[in-house]
Amino acid sequence: MDIGLAVGGAFLSSALNVLFDRLAPNGDLLKMFKRDTGNVRLLKKLRMTLLGLQAVLSDAENKKASNPYVSQWLNELQEAVDGAENLIEEVNYEVLRLKVESQHQNLGETSNPQISHLSLSLSDDFFLNIKDKLEENIETLEELQNQIGFLDLTKYLDSSKQETREFSTSVVVESEIFGRQNEIEELIDRLLSEDGHVKNLTVVTVVGMGGVGKTTLAKSVYNDEKVKKHFGLKAWICVSEPYDAVRITKELLQEIGLKVDNNLNQLQVKLKESLKGKKFLIDLDDVWNDNYKEWDDLRNLFVQGDVGSKIIVTTRKESVALMMGSGAINVGTLSSEVSWALFKRHSLENRDHPELEEVGIQIAHKCKGLPLALKALAGILRSKSEVDEWRDILRSEIWELPSHSNGILPVLMLSYNDLRPHLKRCFAFCAIYPKDYLFCKKTSYSPVHC
Repeated sequence: MDIGLAVGGAFLSSALNVLFDRLAPNGDLLKMFKRDTGNVRLLKKLRMTLLGLQAVLSDAENKKASNPYVSQWLNELQEAVDGAENLIEEVNYEVLRLKVESQHQNLGETSNPQISHLSLSLSDDFFLNIKDKLEENIETLEELQNQIGFLDLTKYLDSSKQETREFSTSVVVESEIFGRQNEIEELIDRLLSEDGHVKNLTVVTVVGMGGVGKTTLAKSVYNDEKVKKHFGLKAWICVSEPYDAVRITKELLQEIGLKVDNNLNQLQVKLKESLKGKKFLIDLDDVWNDNYKEWDDLRNLFVQGDVGSKIIVTTRKESVALMMGSGAINVGTLSSEVSWALFKRHSLENRDHPELEEVGIQIAHKCKGLPLALKALAGILRSKSEVDEWRDILRSEIWELPSHSNGILPVLMLSYNDLRPHLKRCFAFCAIYPKDYLFCKKTSYSPVHC
């Protein structure tokens, strides 16, 4: 998905929720303004205007990628919301300034320097300045609100249906991989084949576009019982980007149960000695680096393994497969029949609903045979039982995006739009971190690179 689109929407949603907390009817901010009923009415008007805009935010996020006017409207809304936030921060700063001054004045007069926010006296000039800015901000927000009808934005509020997802059926145990039996058999055959006269390390490359199921295929074979018995040593590493020889070597050593340090030369010597004379299977998942020298340096760590040792490499790049110098297993998209079978398995399991099936077949077709897209969208629809909810997905303007021809990005955007507001903010937070970043579960308040 376009991370910029998603994260921008998440931050706007988060900003609105912060403003609603600050503008709560019994909140401190309104109490500070109780001396001037006109200003209190302005704050209440600001809150109600923001509520009206929030009601169409989800629909606007859904349409902004295909409608430049909606995208511009959201940009202007973001600026206006930022302006409202700045105003509230200005009030908070003034209160804090007065509080600090009062504490210094009272230090010599009382043993209790605690000053109530509500007892502070904000000046008339300050109130007048804030009032002018509030009126201008509300006027801008009301102009944006008036454009909702012109942009054909639909009000959407969280319903109770989203609170009652079918948690008991949310985890599906995959008993088989749909439509990949030929590729599975070919990969297993190549891993188990033994050519006594071949001393060179054998690399088997699995190539395919994003979301087509390369990693799922490799994992299935990696965990196959025949494969487990055949190799004395196995390790799985996600290479990803950027290519980092130190990290890869460390993780390989950890996979085989050895201690690590930060010296690359010592790491590589230790790994090479550990693999010497052993029949091993190494899976290098999600490889992007097609620099031959770096690949050759990494491959040299494995050449002293026993005959029959193998490396699986999964990659989106044909250039990586060519660099490996062995015939690749190409993973294509699923057929229409298999696509529907996979989609139905994850969206309509144990449900007989002809109307949903009719719409579901059309949705599955839009996923263009990509397992990731099919499972992601089926997961959304699994908890939706109304035909109209399925039709909303089918008719979404996101499918019409001209630049998204591979089927993955529209589905991921639809998945994002289906998230509840607090999860969108969580998504925005997680999007700050790089791909394959490791989170430590022991630290609940902040991620740690373990």
